[in-house]
Amino acid sequence: MRNVGRAVLAVLIATLAGCGAQDTSPAARAAAAAARDSAARADSARALETAATLKITNVMIGKRVDQSNRVTEPTFQFAPNETVFVSIGTVGSPPSANFEARWTNQRGERVDSSKKTIQPSGRNHTVLQAGRAKGWAPGPYRITIYADGDSVDTKTFAVQKPQ
Repeated sequence: MRNVGRAVLAVLIATLAGCGAQDTSPAARAAAAAARDSAARADSARALETAATLKITNVMIGKRVDQSNRVTEPTFQFAPNETVFVSIGTVGSPPSANFEARWTNQRGERVDSSKKTIQPSGRNHTVLQAGRAKGWAPGPYRITIYADGDSVDTKTFAVQKPQ
């Protein structure tokens, strides 16, 4: 919505700049260029949001996520009894997308995995999570994120010894 407002403002500025006498001052040229740039950015953002391909914009891990599936407490260090959340930011509108997160220990053994299929529309965040009923063993871990079968990101985290 904000981008649409910028695009409308850019068109209005460009229209007003075209009315009456031509103002060729540096300030007027700069304003017209800024208006064109703003409109181009808005068009580009709309194109990304409606694209048939999905683009991963960010991957974050943490202890908590909010209602929009964004990490609210990012960290790479966890206690044995904590759940590890992974938030995957995307843009695009394909018919569907399949995500998988694989958690492996320091020996490369898979200790957990989770999958989710979404029907994305525009900008979204998808959350995957893992927790161990008996707690995580202390040590380093790796999370590999897959989108439609392709590896798109890897994060590492550590589980601390209980205190």
